[in-house]
Amino acid sequence: DFAYTLRLVSEVMSSNGSTSMGSVCSSSLSLMDAGVPIRGAVSGIAMGLVKDGDDYVTLTDILGAEDAFGDMDFKVA
Repeated sequence: DFAYTLRLVSEVMSSNGSTSMGSVCSSSLSLMDAGVPIRGAVSGIAMGLVKDGDDYVTLTDILGAEDAFGDMDFKVA
């Protein structure tokens, strides 16, 4: 057991994509490197959805413009 509470802070200096998913991945690696007993690595990806009538396309690892102009964005971790 790990009897401590941890607060992770991720400072992003610049971005053209998903800072939240970058924070999830880097936090997971940092905890593992520090020897915190976690069950396994956590990773994530930013997804997007673009629709045109009944047609749609899903996008993976979306950029800032795809996030802003797409119909929906969601995170999968």
